[in-house]
Amino acid sequence: MAAEEQTPAIVLRARDYSESDRIVTLLTRDLGKLSGIARGAKASRRRFAGKLEPFSHVMLYFRRRPHGELVFITRAEGASLAPIILDDDLGKIALGSYMVELADSLASAEAEARQAYSILADSLLTLAAAGSSPALRQAFELKILGWAGFGLEFDRCRVCATPSADSTLRFFFVIARGGVICIHCRQDAPECGLPLSADSARALTRIGVDPIETAAQAQPAGADGSVSLARYIGSIIDRRLRSVEFLDSVMPAGSGPAR
Repeated sequence: MAAEEQTPAIVLRARDYSESDRIVTLLTRDLGKLSGIARGAKASRRRFAGKLEPFSHVMLYFRRRPHGELVFITRAEGASLAPIILDDDLGKIALGSYMVELADSLASAEAEARQAYSILADSLLTLAAAGSSPALRQAFELKILGWAGFGLEFDRCRVCATPSADSTLRFFFVIARGGVICIHCRQDAPECGLPLSADSARALTRIGVDPIETAAQAQPAGADGSVSLARYIGSIIDRRLRSVEFLDSVMPAGSGPAR
């Protein structure tokens, strides 16, 4: 029998399998994304006690199987974030669901993901403590995209390096360039781009570098910034995330905190 291993992990999704088992996908600190089967999870309060629900932050114990991609999950320990986030607050539920689905879409199986794990853990803890906000959503998007190799730059034109804080010029977000270009450079570029205000460019620049808990309290980028991020994510992930429609219904782009 394989030796028991352990790693801190965050539950991304879980589904019932047979009458008593569950199949669970987690983002782990040490092994990236990991999926496993938890035998008797629906009945065992001692080994799992409701800790295999989405958003749960646990110490995962598992054994590898000789064949197949699923590991055997033997137990899970640690405080669960689920009761905090799922406290009848639609904003928390919606943003938390979006965070885990976006992380799930960008992470790879058993590829090192310590930074992604930290980003998701910090974001969920901030969500649980401070509630949902457009700034927290934007901060999570920018940081998880940067980890995945899709970092964005909003502080200057990607062609001529003119600072986007120059209010005498108009700037446009161009997906293919991963950032903004000024109106002068746009005239020589084939891409049209999405108009992005100087205020939104400044907000996204600041939110992208500040710690999660600080960024969550900042003034968010306006609707133009939210739309730019959504379009960019859509160009990377070839499907619409199921959580987006729910999130947008309770926290429209450019709105204040969800209620």
